[in-house]
Amino acid sequence: MNELTYLTAKEMGTWIRERKISAEEATRHIFKRINSLNGKVNAIVAYDEKAAFEAAKQADKEIGEGIYRGPLHGVPITIKDSFATAGLATTSGFPPLKGYIPQHDSAIVSRLKQAGAIILGKTNVPPLLMDMQTDNDIYGRTNNPWNLERTTGGSSGGSAAAVAAGLSYLDIGSDIGGSLRVPAHFCGVLSLKPTEGAVPSRGHMPGFEGTADYTSSRHLACYGPVARSIEDLEVAFSIISGGNGNAGLPHGPQVLPPPLKEQPLHIRWMEELPGYPTSRAIRNQLRRFIKVLEQQGMHVEQVTAPPLDVRKAWETWGKMIDAELNSTTPTLMRGLAHLLNMPIYRQLPTATMLIPLTFKNYMRVLTIREQLIRSFEQFMADCDLFLCPVSCTTAFPHMEKSKMWGYKPLYTKPLYVDENPQNYWAATTFYTNLFNVTGSPVVTMPIGFDEQGLPIGIQCVGKRWRDRELLQSASTLYATCPEWRAPAISVEPHSE
Repeated sequence: MNELTYLTAKEMGTWIRERKISAEEATRHIFKRINSLNGKVNAIVAYDEKAAFEAAKQADKEIGEGIYRGPLHGVPITIKDSFATAGLATTSGFPPLKGYIPQHDSAIVSRLKQAGAIILGKTNVPPLLMDMQTDNDIYGRTNNPWNLERTTGGSSGGSAAAVAAGLSYLDIGSDIGGSLRVPAHFCGVLSLKPTEGAVPSRGHMPGFEGTADYTSSRHLACYGPVARSIEDLEVAFSIISGGNGNAGLPHGPQVLPPPLKEQPLHIRWMEELPGYPTSRAIRNQLRRFIKVLEQQGMHVEQVTAPPLDVRKAWETWGKMIDAELNSTTPTLMRGLAHLLNMPIYRQLPTATMLIPLTFKNYMRVLTIREQLIRSFEQFMADCDLFLCPVSCTTAFPHMEKSKMWGYKPLYTKPLYVDENPQNYWAATTFYTNLFNVTGSPVVTMPIGFDEQGLPIGIQCVGKRWRDRELLQSASTLYATCPEWRAPAISVEPHSE
């Protein structure tokens, strides 16, 4: 049964198609695990067993009739609690939305259902997705399956914890500054942050007056899968990507990339950015991984200067969020009254407020962003991948917020990286939000563990709009990693 738990989503889909197991049996197995383990991890926060079993029975019926919807047909998966799911609570961790049940599906959920996936339930998030830990006043705190006293990261912390603990075969999360990548790194799973705009946003963070069912941020935010294999990232991306996300409209054919070139991959890498050192364990694992790649004959080149102005990128990231959230969703901003222009951002390396908030100033920020994108594209022009850490540290002990500014937590105590105190936000997101600014696709994959047995991941950054090529290259790298293994907490007597 443990083998059944940790099949990849694609493998489970093959078993269902070949009638080795029914979708109903697979769903029953996962709910058994949820009932046994979720109380410890608190990754899955809303579900409807009856609806899931009905969907599974329908998937089995279609298989029996020779109808096959694709690799996820009949596979039980979960969705981050920020995507609209018809008939299932969708709160974004925000107390005013407690009990909100949309009557429609987000574009992503609609596509997954059309592909035959079974939506088990929703995974936990911080309030309005605005923290790098996963805890809220509706559902409580999510714990890391590798160590329950450690955070899962945020905001897709429930997504990563569910996949790592074997409570879901696949999850879809979102990322505006590291929210897919940091949880994947902390929980020892894989994620894909696609190129900005490659996956539709319709139906993300619904329930707010005046949002017209579109997310409040028109830039920076991306939507992608969390999984236990590169193949599952590829399968999920092929389903959810493309088009404008309007219900009922096709989203176009998925164009396969050309085969990888015969010459070795050309990889550039950095072990840390100036001023924000990573932990010794992260540096050591990255160096070890680079040596393995060199032994495999890949062209590996260490760079010492960042490929773009990282301080300017951080500032641009903050100003864009400041402008868009303040301009587009006044109802939402009542809950985020102090989100970006209160003292929390005084903790950050550079000023991140757009003052005064005018169209002219906003266009200036977008121009700076375009310059940063161009700088990074020039850096990537003659290489295949850029590798760097995800965060300054591995999963850290749960931190209590000092106070709240609106629904944004304020941490006045430092986060320690080895023996060195660092700013909470910089330590968690300084390495990730760079690639929200550039819009680049990023695969995060686990490459090892620290001395406490906590996972360590890396970012594999590709060229914009070359997501499939990135996935192919990342697959080559991941083949050199140790076989994926489950956290000890997820091995229960019933699953042996």
